[in-house]
Amino acid sequence: MKNYIKALTIVALIVLGTTSCEDYLETNPSSSVSDISVFNTVQGAQAALNGCYYQMESGNGGAERSDDWGYPSHQMFQTVCGEDIIVWGGWYSYDYSMWGHTRGDIFKSSSLWNFYYRLINNTNSVIAYTPESLGDEAEKNHVMGQAYALRGWAYFQLIRLFQHTYIIAQDMPGVPLYTEPTSDKTEGKPRGTVEQTYQQILDDLTMAESLLEGYDRGSRKNRINANVCQGFLAEVYLTMNNWEKAAEYAGKARAGFPLTSNDDYLAGFNNVNTASWMWGVAPTKDQNMGDYSPFAMWANWTRDGFTFQCFFLATDFVNMFDAEDVRASQFDYVWDQIYTSMKFRDTDDLLGNIVFMRAEEMLFIEAEALMHMDRENEGKALLWELQEMRGANKSDETGNDLIEALLVERRKELYGEGFDWFEIIRNQKPLLRTGNHINYGGNITFPARSWRFVYQVPFSEIISNDAMVDDIWPGGDQTPFDGVYMP
Repeated sequence: MKNYIKALTIVALIVLGTTSCEDYLETNPSSSVSDISVFNTVQGAQAALNGCYYQMESGNGGAERSDDWGYPSHQMFQTVCGEDIIVWGGWYSYDYSMWGHTRGDIFKSSSLWNFYYRLINNTNSVIAYTPESLGDEAEKNHVMGQAYALRGWAYFQLIRLFQHTYIIAQDMPGVPLYTEPTSDKTEGKPRGTVEQTYQQILDDLTMAESLLEGYDRGSRKNRINANVCQGFLAEVYLTMNNWEKAAEYAGKARAGFPLTSNDDYLAGFNNVNTASWMWGVAPTKDQNMGDYSPFAMWANWTRDGFTFQCFFLATDFVNMFDAEDVRASQFDYVWDQIYTSMKFRDTDDLLGNIVFMRAEEMLFIEAEALMHMDRENEGKALLWELQEMRGANKSDETGNDLIEALLVERRKELYGEGFDWFEIIRNQKPLLRTGNHINYGGNITFPARSWRFVYQVPFSEIISNDAMVDDIWPGGDQTPFDGVYMP
């Protein structure tokens, strides 16, 4: 793991390198891993945690590659790997074309592995050293609660990227689990199983929920509070097909967060203070993604600055919307060949805010779980609440057809927000790009449970980690690159 996990100094350096006195307190970082003076006080522990958030939101700031801009860049590739978006040129065309970016010898695999394990190790430091900090016990609990939640979320992201979905893969290789701070001398750990990985995720998020009780983050929606943690749990339980828990936690998570009004939906998705936004980031100037911002990718020519203008909508996706749907009012057919969308528009200062979680996702989770629990009328009522607000025709289907209709409505509501890739994997769907994808190099079909949906472990990790067997599963720890998994 020495090639991928960074130690406590990363947290300290990130904290020192920021410019906001309000959120990132100046500390006394050291080049020594053993120097933990940053955690002398609870204020220092919070500063270190802010460094974790900064890394999650900004990644390496584009220092290594143009797609290493933190989680917002992950949202973009997870979007374009689905069926609804066309990428016409620009950086993300290699994801869209599925040319082989999931291979372990391609930079994307190591970039993702590195990103999440660095975040995990930094949160491990916060969890390990905060209990000894001087300060209020409730404040320390709230710092540790956020760290546990970030770590659980990071492991959830990793396992969904590097293995098939839980319900068919419990006994398959998971990801190495590290729960204490590590250094370049730490021995690598084995992959374990998917079941063990999910148990660690649930342990972390359950601990976080209890520690975050009473935590008031104020206006800082980039920080994780109890609602966001409950949202993570809802996502995890949905992926595990634990319908009862998924419905319960989705309902808890969205309490106090209304659905996005039509006015807000049409306003550009650039304001973290939108009442429905549960978790998001308002980038500072040093976090500015510049030309690689999500807002620079969408072709709508509203950004007062450079734009790749390379994200368009597939015609088959546009045709899913009813004529009176307010969301359809954002579409424009240009050059007599392709659709653009006005959903994402930047602010005048090119610092538009980015949404990570909002109430609608939780509504869909709750509704889907209720439908699976034979509480169809309750689930349908939630779905209708959103459809009525948007001006979409209400879904009258029953049984599995109703669930499929909900999944389509989910795509229509949440497009561009980073869910496409994981939803195909979770629902064991094929990738079926039809219609005008063929005109832009995106006419790709992969069957359900294709290994092309799963990132291989970075080759350098397989080689350097003595706890891993350098061979293709089931004989070794490396994920196949091609073919179909038959459970």
